[in-house]
Amino acid sequence: MFYLGIDVALNIHRLVALDDNGERVSSGISFQNNTADFEKVLTKLKELSINPDNSISGLEATGNNWENLYCFLTGKGFKTILLNPHQTNKFREALRKKAKTDDIDAFVIAGLLRSNEFASSYVPEDKIQTLRELTKLRYEFIKDHKNYQRQVLALLNLIFPEYRQTALKNPFAIASIAIFKAFSTAKHLASTKPKHIEKIVRSIKGNNFNIKEIENLISIAKTSVYSGRCQESRALTLNILLTQVENFDKSIQQLEEQVNLILSPASNDDASSFPGSNLLTIPGVGPKTLAAILSCVGESGQAFSDGVKLIGHIGFFPQIYESGETRRANKLSNKGPAYLRHALYMASVACIKHNLQLRNLYHTKVSQGKKPKQALICVAKKLAHICLSMLHSGQDYNPARVFSCA
Repeated sequence: MFYLGIDVALNIHRLVALDDNGERVSSGISFQNNTADFEKVLTKLKELSINPDNSISGLEATGNNWENLYCFLTGKGFKTILLNPHQTNKFREALRKKAKTDDIDAFVIAGLLRSNEFASSYVPEDKIQTLRELTKLRYEFIKDHKNYQRQVLALLNLIFPEYRQTALKNPFAIASIAIFKAFSTAKHLASTKPKHIEKIVRSIKGNNFNIKEIENLISIAKTSVYSGRCQESRALTLNILLTQVENFDKSIQQLEEQVNLILSPASNDDASSFPGSNLLTIPGVGPKTLAAILSCVGESGQAFSDGVKLIGHIGFFPQIYESGETRRANKLSNKGPAYLRHALYMASVACIKHNLQLRNLYHTKVSQGKKPKQALICVAKKLAHICLSMLHSGQDYNPARVFSCA
């Protein structure tokens, strides 16, 4: 048996082949990230009498650089293992390889395969990979969206702090954005006529508005405390920020529509024909939470054999700091998928309102001395266990079964 360790990179990959005795079959092979070089590697392996039947290859899951090579090798029939970089780092430490080069990395991967002590990482099927990418991007967009909204509110507190007393108290409503983009500061609003604002509002709301609100808006703007400093540059800044908010609104909506399409029943006759549909029987769990969970654990939870491993992957464990007599463990780990931690946390908030059993768990943890957020994390961990178990079994939510030992 031959063991092919591949260190993947953005442009140039490195391959090292070991035999059963752990000896190098030849000097390492460097090849570029293109189809022609992939084919050349197969030719060189063939010259060394290495083929899909007598070899196993492995590569680290670093970024997304591994995917094209992984698909190429598996498409050619090679058994290919995707490895967690944490595994290879630990194995490197065991080998006492302090140096880190592409050749050493490839050698370590090949050695790990030969030791048979590796754990293969989950490679999601296309549907789950699509969900993962859409869900992660939505999470990042929501963070950026909130950041731009905070900047808008901070700027409005300077250039028109009285906006809360007007019809523009929700600055992110469609009509409010349109008005603020046209007349950004209190000075701009104070110098305009009601008919100009009326034209904007009418194009959005038709006749469903009150002209007195427009007159009140202009009246308040005329007495605004805003000094008028840098009003043109600040007006431009507000326009740009509001445009970004609008763009993120549209993008997030597009992503959610695509996720909902994936999670929709294949037909009206079978409402449970989409992956993980049984999780929606948990009070407090909705499509967004379902998408985040499936994107991490797979359509039937095959990525994790038990809930403990899932919790470790998510990062629902404390960061422990010890030095002498000092010990701190009051922060959650930042390892693992942040989008799933966020989804489970928000789902736990919903479960406290809609799920009797998880609400009781929350109050039990609080009565035991946990802080509210700590108790929510306990609920989120329990919810993760429940979801994985239900994906494994395919059964609907049954609180009598889940909490039978509670």
